[in-house]
Amino acid sequence: MSIDDPCGNDCGYVFLVAVYIKYVILGVNYNNKRQLRSATVKGYAKAVDILFKLRNFQLPANTDNMHNPTNTAILVHNLEREETIAKQRSPIDQSIFLMIISIAQKSRKLDSAENLLYNVAVIARYLGLRLGEYGQTKQDKVDVHVYPSGNEVVKAFTANDIVFRDAHKNIITDVSDSTTAKTVTFTWRIQKNRQNNQSVTLAADNDNPSVCPVRAALQLVLRARRLNQPDDLPVCFYTNNRGKNVYLTGSKIADLLHKVVKMVYPDISKSDLSRYSAHSFRVWACVLLDEKGKSPEYIKKRLRWLGESFRTYLRDTATIQDQHRDALNDASIEIEQLLAALPNDVVEMTQAMQHDELSEYDDEEN
Repeated sequence: MSIDDPCGNDCGYVFLVAVYIKYVILGVNYNNKRQLRSATVKGYAKAVDILFKLRNFQLPANTDNMHNPTNTAILVHNLEREETIAKQRSPIDQSIFLMIISIAQKSRKLDSAENLLYNVAVIARYLGLRLGEYGQTKQDKVDVHVYPSGNEVVKAFTANDIVFRDAHKNIITDVSDSTTAKTVTFTWRIQKNRQNNQSVTLAADNDNPSVCPVRAALQLVLRARRLNQPDDLPVCFYTNNRGKNVYLTGSKIADLLHKVVKMVYPDISKSDLSRYSAHSFRVWACVLLDEKGKSPEYIKKRLRWLGESFRTYLRDTATIQDQHRDALNDASIEIEQLLAALPNDVVEMTQAMQHDELSEYDDEEN
């Protein structure tokens, strides 16, 4: 029985290797590790390239060529970019969130960018939204995803993607300021991870109306309709200071966030300030669930991660530090009690040790 050489110059190998690399990223690899760094994934891709190079075939992965990128090169590049962004972005905190809410509530303009940011922040706190899921690249143009067939789909949420239900799970078709909904369901027609048409439902928080995601979603829809935005176009729409209706963009979010952060932390450095952007909302959502001890599977499911890259979003926050201290509290109390009960002769021995010649060996292990 003979086995044909698995290599060749057929263009199908480029796609085949990309599929293999995608499986590697998702955990189907030599060590069955579900979290691989981009550098490790690139190593897998280069190993495949070596196999092809030894047989004088074109490289199917070719991760170093981004001028004419292969499917594999794009996968690795996106993983590298996600790691970099995750490490560089600071999460929103309670003080910043409070200031966002305060500014919006004091604003007389319901259709302003500040009020829109408030609604987005409330929802992103739950869903860990990516910028492309609600924002645009330009204020006057809609970002679309183009399928190989040529069909286009709007990337960001539209009013059609947001469904409200009452206590009996009936869809509320005619919403208004007086609408009382029990839940809101968001559906992604297109996602970065290509889990298209995925839906996540959020429950109303009637005890805390200022941070209720259902109320925030309702305001998104009502604002867009007040501004005559069609239900099949992006819902994050607002009126700027010149009276023009425009889309929310990443640069506008960064600008608004920087102003808020500087109000909360006047002495913040320029470098630290630059770490706040639209992606800070996604980092924040991940951090909040981690602080509450939610399992990795729960975080991945609710915030829509396929792999383990969410771990790069975790932060050593004050809450985590307090939890660590509290986890050791019983042991710490025990130590304090034992110390208080030490007999005098042990204390005297300890004092005597301070005067011996042990200090001569201080540098022995340096």
